[in-house]
Amino acid sequence: MLRVFRGFIGHLFNLGDDTDEKGTIDSIKRGIEFSGGNLWSLVFAIFIASVGLNVNSTAVIIGAMLISPLMGPIMGAGLAVGIYDFGLLRKSLRNLAVATFVSVLTSAFYFWISPLNEAQSELLARTTPTLYDVLIAVFGGAAGIVAGSRKDKTNAIPGVAIATALMPPLCTAGYGLANGNYVFFFGAIYLFIINCIFICFSTIFFVQLLRFKKVSFVDQATQRRVRNYMILFGVITIIPSLYFAWRLVDESFYRRNSARFVREALVYPGTRILNYELDYNADPRVLSVALFGNPLAPEAIETLKRKLPVYDLTDVALQIDQARTGSSATENDVKDFIGTLYKQNEDLIKNKDDRIRLLENELLSFKDRSNLLPTVSREISFLFPNIQSFSFGDVTVAQVDSQSTAKEQTAIVRWKRRPGAAEEKKLELYLKSRLNLPQIRIIKDGP
Repeated sequence: MLRVFRGFIGHLFNLGDDTDEKGTIDSIKRGIEFSGGNLWSLVFAIFIASVGLNVNSTAVIIGAMLISPLMGPIMGAGLAVGIYDFGLLRKSLRNLAVATFVSVLTSAFYFWISPLNEAQSELLARTTPTLYDVLIAVFGGAAGIVAGSRKDKTNAIPGVAIATALMPPLCTAGYGLANGNYVFFFGAIYLFIINCIFICFSTIFFVQLLRFKKVSFVDQATQRRVRNYMILFGVITIIPSLYFAWRLVDESFYRRNSARFVREALVYPGTRILNYELDYNADPRVLSVALFGNPLAPEAIETLKRKLPVYDLTDVALQIDQARTGSSATENDVKDFIGTLYKQNEDLIKNKDDRIRLLENELLSFKDRSNLLPTVSREISFLFPNIQSFSFGDVTVAQVDSQSTAKEQTAIVRWKRRPGAAEEKKLELYLKSRLNLPQIRIIKDGP
């Protein structure tokens, strides 16, 4: 039974039967050279990616990565090491250096002439690579060589180009160069190096796993030396990314606990939280909370500070900013408060649109009815000669027993002589129809 299961799994994951060794090597070699059309395609792709990063458009960046030929020399270097073709390795590295140099210069030229100099989120995302970027490069490179080595090629290569995101780091490096921001430059170059090395490592692994034919005979000592160099390069490359990954996870931990602290501990009647912000990079870290309403007493603030360790915020300093309230509040305080409330409740305000439209319609209806009064007055004098005067409007009716109030559409009519029931009913029907009202209350004034 176990043998059958192992055979089934082996058949599912078998790569040998569908491997096209000669076609794979020829295809990778064709993509290595950066001259003529390949180089022009790279320049255009860099311009497109730079525009996408500049305007923060993910779709444009993806489009640039689809037409980028950068995967060629990287996979060529991996293939060269895997089959010990050192001539191919030199050619791949030379073309990769040319492609990198041209890409950074092209991007720097674009950002130098661009009027938009603000760093968008797509640019910022390429400045602090982490272990997760290493994993993306490893699995992306593996997908690339496995898909590229099949007899029936698939559409996985463009997907690999998108996933490993080789273009944006080079464009971000160009942005840093153009603006003199070397934190951006070196952070982006580091991300590009991570992508190159670990795509290359994945290619080497699968080329040797698939037993591609070696070009040169290499003794055991040379193989061991090559393997040691690879391990050394890998470790040197991955160490900074481990630190950045730890920082990313640690910051997420602090932000989650800060949000929980604000939500659970800062609950005081008459006091409203305007906003809060954690300065993770400060030493010590600072959690700033802005409050409006009843000010917290110093004792309450000290109690809050003592609660910080309960939320794993031991090394965080709490800073409470309390706006002035009551008679001491200035007009600017009130304006700032209203503005903050508006921003915090923007979604809620949007959900009130229907209510606002309803109120606007009611206001328009009231105005329309008010404008109709002169016409209605003339019609009444003709239809009801017994009426001396007529007034109309909203009246607030208070129920003494229930202490409730309601607004009613009310008409006050002064009759010349006492009207009959039929005449009163006729007036009620006329006013409902003429003023478009479901109900109207008529108060008789006079005989």
